[in-house]
Amino acid sequence: AGREQASRRFVADMSHELRTPLTALTAVTEVLEEELEFEGEGGSFDPMVEPAVRLVVSETRRLNDLVENLMEVTRFDAGTARLVLDDVDVADQITACIDARAWLDAVDLDAERGIHARLDPRRLDVILANLIGNALKHGGSPVRVSVARADDEVVIRVRDHGPGIPEDVLPHVFDRFYKASASRPRSEGSGLGLSIALENAHIHGGGITAENSPEGGAVFVLRLPQDPSPPTDEDAGDGDDGGTGGVPDDGSRGKDAKGQV
Repeated sequence: AGREQASRRFVADMSHELRTPLTALTAVTEVLEEELEFEGEGGSFDPMVEPAVRLVVSETRRLNDLVENLMEVTRFDAGTARLVLDDVDVADQITACIDARAWLDAVDLDAERGIHARLDPRRLDVILANLIGNALKHGGSPVRVSVARADDEVVIRVRDHGPGIPEDVLPHVFDRFYKASASRPRSEGSGLGLSIALENAHIHGGGITAENSPEGGAVFVLRLPQDPSPPTDEDAGDGDDGGTGGVPDDGSRGKDAKGQV
């Protein structure tokens, strides 16, 4: 237990220490990105340097995503993650998540308007971004997202039409840092996305399950109560504003396993 606690403390400290240099790196890469865009409009950016610049920009973005994921994990471990509840139309929230990431042409949404629930919109976006992004990256088209009511719950199903999840991988899809490297090509993600999605479901009083559809493909089922227990005064505060920012983690899925940060 002491070793585990020390390990969590190390991850938390490391994540915080990395934020300062990453802020500087991000500022520089934003300038480089602008230069690349200018080059596309007829600028004079050195073509011999361009591949290296694009690599630096891409890797800095990935590192930012990883650090944000690690910080979110430490919040859950420390018990400082908080809900900021609002009355939301679930279909509208899913549409906004898909639209923000330019996935409209790749996702088939089957959700009637008018299904409302008291949820944390940011955390719902994190869950959806990881589940849908994971399906798009590691599953197969089309990806179908459906919403339904079941008693006092909202049920969101994300199904792809890929090869499905190997049976030996299924028990581990929500494990932190898990990557099914033997069954998937090398992936660039951290393996935290599905774990963070599950934690965000749990903090709402819900959960996520993964299975293979008899017709083929993987199915992730998110269940959230329409009205979670009222938050305490402490919960109602903005105990944290961090998280994945809805950026899916691109880890091997095992099926993430987005994580598609």
